[in-house]
Order: sequence, then C-alpha cells, then structure tokens
Amino acid sequence: MNPSAEKNRQRFTRTWQTPPGIAGWIAEVNNRPLGIRYMVTSLAFFLVAVVLAMVMRTQLAVPDNNLLTPDTYNRVFTMHGSTMLYLFAVPFIEGLGLYLIPLFIGSRDVAFPRFTNFGYWMYLFGGLTMYASIFTGQVPDAGWTAYTPLSGPRFSDMGLDFWLLGLSMVEIGGIGAAVEIVVTILKLRTPGMGIQHMPILVWSYLAAGVMILFGFTPLLLATLLLELERSLGFRFFDVHAGGNSLLWQHLFWFFGHPEVYIIFLPATGVLSTIIPVLTGRRLVAYNLVIVAIMVTAFVSFGLWTHHMFTAGLPDLPMLFFTAASFMIALASGIQVFAWIATFWGSRPPYTVPMLFILGFFFVFVNGGLTGVMVATMPFDWQVHDTNFVVAHFHHVLIGGAVFPFLAGMYHWLPKFSGRLAGEKCGRIGFGLIFIGFNFTFVPMYIIGLLGMRRRVFTYPEELGVGTLNFISTLGAYSLGSGFAVVLLGLIWSAWRGRLAADNPWNGATLEWSTPSPPHASGFQRPPVARDRYPLWLEPPQDALQSELTRAADGLDHRPVSWRATLVTDVTNGIPQAVQYLPGSTLLPFFTAVAILGVFISVLLKNFIAAIALTLLVLGLFGRWLTIDPDLPREEADAFAERMQLPLLSSGTRTVGWWGMLGMIAILFTVLAALIYGYFYLRLYSDEWPQMGLPLPGLAGSLPAYGLLVASGVVQFFNMRARMRGDRRFLLRGMAAVVILGAAFTSGELWNLANMPFSPKTNAYGSIFFTLNGFVLLTVLAGVLLMGGALMRMLLLEEPVDTPRLQLWLQNSELFWFFAVAAGLVAFVTTYLAPRIL
Repeated sequence: MNPSAEKNRQRFTRTWQTPPGIAGWIAEVNNRPLGIRYMVTSLAFFLVAVVLAMVMRTQLAVPDNNLLTPDTYNRVFTMHGSTMLYLFAVPFIEGLGLYLIPLFIGSRDVAFPRFTNFGYWMYLFGGLTMYASIFTGQVPDAGWTAYTPLSGPRFSDMGLDFWLLGLSMVEIGGIGAAVEIVVTILKLRTPGMGIQHMPILVWSYLAAGVMILFGFTPLLLATLLLELERSLGFRFFDVHAGGNSLLWQHLFWFFGHPEVYIIFLPATGVLSTIIPVLTGRRLVAYNLVIVAIMVTAFVSFGLWTHHMFTAGLPDLPMLFFTAASFMIALASGIQVFAWIATFWGSRPPYTVPMLFILGFFFVFVNGGLTGVMVATMPFDWQVHDTNFVVAHFHHVLIGGAVFPFLAGMYHWLPKFSGRLAGEKCGRIGFGLIFIGFNFTFVPMYIIGLLGMRRRVFTYPEELGVGTLNFISTLGAYSLGSGFAVVLLGLIWSAWRGRLAADNPWNGATLEWSTPSPPHASGFQRPPVARDRYPLWLEPPQDALQSELTRAADGLDHRPVSWRATLVTDVTNGIPQAVQYLPGSTLLPFFTAVAILGVFISVLLKNFIAAIALTLLVLGLFGRWLTIDPDLPREEADAFAERMQLPLLSSGTRTVGWWGMLGMIAILFTVLAALIYGYFYLRLYSDEWPQMGLPLPGLAGSLPAYGLLVASGVVQFFNMRARMRGDRRFLLRGMAAVVILGAAFTSGELWNLANMPFSPKTNAYGSIFFTLNGFVLLTVLAGVLLMGGALMRMLLLEEPVDTPRLQLWLQNSELFWFFAVAAGLVAFVTTYLAPRIL
C-alpha cells in the first residue's frame, strides 16, 4: 500500500473514532457505542427490577407475612413493573437494534446520529428521575399502569409526578430511537439490498419501530394529560367534573397491548436469524413470516380493550377484540411452525443459544395458550386481576422476549466484544432460569384459579395457597440466581473470554462480514447484498452488480474528513446519494439537560423557570437544525466526481425528509388521540358542553381559522414557485405565510383568553383548551420553521435549487400543510361538531 493511501486510511479511522476524554464520551454519536450504552443501562435497571421481585416474592412466601407494609409493597411492585416494561424491555430492544441494524443492512451508522445521543440521555435522565422519588420518601405506588383516580391528585403524592415526568422523558427517547431505526432501514441499506432481500430481523425492527411511533405517542400524551391534571388543575379524569377514569385506560392500553408485540417481534427476529445459522439452512416460509409480522403489528392496535373486559364496556365491541386476539395467535403460530420446519431434519448443536431457543418454545407456547384463554370473555371475567394473569404475561414476556434475547447475547457477543461466550456459565444459568421460571410461574396459574388476587401484600392461611406461594418464591430465587450467573458469565467472557474469529458461527448475514468487534465506521467499504443470506451465495456477475460494486468501491475508506454513508432507494436498494453524517457534539446532551431542567421545574411548581428553560430548549433545537455540513471543497468535489452521486440532496433521497414524515406521524397520533378523548368524554356526558357551559363562539374563531386556511392556500402556490425556481415569488409567499400564521396564533390566543370557561372548569374545558392548544403549538412551530427557511434565503442568498435549501423548504411545506389540516380538524371538532351533532 502506498504511503498516501495508508495516510488516508488513518485519517478515515480518526474521523470515525470517539473523541478522547469525558467530553468525547458524552458527545459520542456513533450507533454502536450508544447501542451498547442502551443495553448496559437497561440491564442495570433489569437487575434492580429483579431485586424488587425477590423482595415481593419473599413477602408472599408465607401467609400473613409482615416483612413489608401494604404501602411499601405497593411501591415495590409499582417500581418493579415500571422498571421492567419502561426501563428495561423496550430500551434494551432499541439498543440492540441501534447496534445491529446498521450492520445487518450494510450502513455505517443510523440516519440521525445526534438524535441517538439525545435519545440515550433522555432515557437515562428519565429513568433516574423515576427513581429519584426515593430521596423524597414519596415513591410511586399506583402500579405500573397508574390507573386513575388512584394516580390522580386526590389519592397519590409527589411520587407520581416523578413517575409521570420521568416516564415522559423515557418515551421521548424511545420514540426518537424508533424514528432512527425506521428511517435507517428504509433509506440506508447497502447497494442491492431490496426489500425482498432484507433479513427477518430487519423486518421485525421495521414493524416494531412503526408500532412505537403510533403506540408510544398515546402514552406520552396520557402522561402529560395526567400531569396537567395534577399540576395545573385540569379535569380530564376527574369524574366529579365530567371527566372519565376509563379514558386513561383506553389511552394507556392503546400503548400497552402493542407494547407486548413491540417487545415480542424483535425477539422473533432474533430467533429467525439464529435458527438458520444453527441449522445451516435458510429460514422456511420467509414470505409467510413477513406476512405474520405485519399482521401482528397491525392487529395489535385492535386489542387494547382485551385488558378491559371487566370494565363494564358493551359486549358487542368486546367480541371484536376477542376475535383480534385469536388472529394474533394465528400469526404467531405461523412463525413458530416456520422455525420448526427450519429445524426439521437438521442436527443443530446444543449450544447455549440453542438451549434458550428450546426454552422459548416451551415457555412461550404455554403463554400463548393461556393468552387465548384470557382473550375469551367468560374465562377472563373469572381470572381477571388474579395471579393467573401474572403468570400469563410473565410467560409471554420472559418466554417470548428474555429467552430469545439471551440467546442473541450469546450469539452476538463475539461481534460486540471480539470474544466468545463461555458455555459453562451459560448452561448453568440456563438450567437455573428454566427450572426457576417454571417453579415460579406455573404455581401462579393454580394460585390464581384458587382466587388469590394480584397486587395484594399478603393473604390468609385459610386461602390454602401457602405451599404454592412458597414453591413460587423458591423458584424466584432460582430464577434470579440464573440471571445473575448468565449476566456475570457474559461480562467475564466479554472481558477475558477466548478471542473470536470474525465469523465464528458461519453466519450468513452482513454483520459477520465485518471484523469482531467492527471497525469504528462499521464498514470501511460498504458490501453489496443481493440475497437474504449474502455470505452464503456468490452474487451474479451482471451489469447491475458492476454498477452496485462501483458505488461501494467509491466509499472504500472514503471520505476521509467527514462521516458519510450511502442512501439507497426504498424498494430496490439502488444507490441514490451520499448521506452526510454529523460527528460528535455536546449539543444533544445540553438539550437533554435543558429538558430535564424543565421537568424538574414542573416538579418544584416553578413554572416561570419551566417557561425560561423551554425557551432555552427551543433555542438549542434551533441551533441544532441550522448547523450545515462543513465539507472541504476540494475533497468534496473529488469525492463527488468519484461517486457520480450527489453529496447533498433533497426530497425522498434524504433522511431528513423521511424524518419529517416520522415527526408528522407522531403529531398525527397526538391529534387523533386528543380527538378520541374529546368524543369519548362527549359520549359519556349528559350534555355538551358539560354543566350548562355556552358553546364556544364563532365570531372570533372563524376569522382566525380563515387566516390559517388562507396561509395553506398561499403555501400551495409557494410550493409551485419552489418547483419552478421562482425566488422572488417564494420570498413574498413565505413572508405572507409567516404573517398569516402569526396572525392566526395571536387571534386564536385572544379568542381562547376570552372564553367564558377555563381548562379548570370541567373536563370539557380541559379537552377543549388542550386540543386547541395543540393546534396553536403546531402552528407556532410551523411559523418558526418557515421563518427559519425565510431567514436562510434572505441571509445566505442561496439559489432556490440548492439541495440544503430545498430540503428546508420541502420540510417546511410538509409541516405547514399538516398544521393547517390539524387546525381544520380541531375547528370542526371543537367549534362545529357541538352545533351539528
């Protein structure tokens, strides 16, 4: 190798390495170190949750035990469930996805590296906030579901505020990671990897990521609504003011049941990846497995009242949810039979991953069968809120997720650390986990059928379940010991285990084409993949292969001064552009700290500080969005000529455009959930508006919304002007949109300020002001975004066809059109519908 090429390779490596020192560690944006942080942090929370579970089982080991008081037991099980579901399960899945997905699809990083850093800090700060309540002596005690009115201001203390605000931060981080994963899968696949070539793990993460966007958002909204009720006196869930406690349950379970499949689907992807490696053959029924994944993802959103069969809802819709539950069971069955067929006739080695897969089959199928049982209304009426349900969902979550992920940890440890996992600790740990799990949870089925309720701190000896509870507690000790053995064994192996080859298992997917552990860039040269198992098949030597290889060769240890990866077509994997990727920066960390400050100010009821810090957050995000790529001109020109692809682009070729679609999907879900809440409260109210309140007047709202509609019309002509490159018209039109948007905001604020009721009057006032407030905030954000694009045009004097400016304009258009549509929907809902219906 000539000295110049070697020097360029060294520069390339330095460009991708983590900057030195604590500041460099905080500012890290590379997906693999951050994926490891997500997983390590979530496993730390997992160990805390396991300890809390041991404490609960010790309390329940014998009848009439007084180890814990009732209040302490409530706090322990609240934090156990919250930690397992919010701080361990989904964050671990997202961390694994952030690490593996780019390797599986041949990308050097995820679509928005700075947002990965921001999401991790939001997750960590949120988890610490939830546990910070310990230092106040007011630990949350309303259960991990936080049902109202128990979690309302009348029946809970400040601990619930810690829980709500901490959970909100965790949700923001989780939704952000989901956007990362979805956009990365759609746009950053390696040359040749069409959607028909994507590994099943990638399909499962794509489905789970989309589910998070539409499933986590209602929970984020619900937590914010409940915090508004607790801190500012809103009345959404207050039955004495026209609110409805079941509204919380609907919003919660619209997240809660899809979350089970958000956890389960990536676990199935892990199995569909490991089983072909163990058997040395391709997965049977690839297309049917994809169909099963998509059916599961879609139907899971039609299951939320599966958890509300005893809430007094009408029988007819409940039958629909029962049928949907059975459809999910059929889809899951397709995957199980595909795995069995792949195993059929093979002789897989009985390694630790194989043991955990066999354990999965036994435990998960048991959980699936009992799931069909509790999906049947008459049976559910008998066992609801008993230990039977506790046993069922632990079979599904531990059997359906933890077992596969432990198999995955052993399978991919060489990729994470460059070392092989020790078999001895794994086998001992598996034995303790498998035996302990069944001794813990199988007796709970019987305990529940005998009538013992869940969430009770003790039970009388006369109930006759003392022996079964004692066996269950002994099983829990074995289960906890098994987890400790497995995790300690993995830590030891990652530190001192035998060095691993790059592909020790003869794996067929792209992650095994990299060194173990991978280079800082992931791929020094992007691979070409035209098959689901590219390492098992020689690619065809045709014209398309030559074109794809040329694009991949162009990125061989290039560029050397900045980070970049290929953008490919959504469907066929044909290269479209080169995507600039930002390097390490402290800006995401400072933004997360500022948001933490906002939430702490709300906890302390210092709303002036909260407003000031919110303005700081907006400023930091504004700075974040306006940082342009700083590419050395000479190197960039030479690189562009070599690649024959644009370095900066716009529209569907950019991850930024797809990221804006993700943002609009999130805001659409918020809008839909608010409208659902509006009509749900209306459905159960004797009059509307409630308590004889007057209808909101049209005299002020019609002119304001007329301005908003006019801005949408102007923006349509702005879009046409952008397409034909008419800079003068565009400048005037954008200025008009900003003025019209600001006028709408001012007019509607005046209109709301003069309403004859307030958000504190009753539930109608709360939902009215919240829905219209959401529209105001959306329009204000659109004004700021449009104003930023206008200022860019005025100050930088860029031609309209400049890619960076085009992307600003396109995203501003998308957002503004959504803001106008959201405003019209809110106007029809809150101003016109009460007059028409």
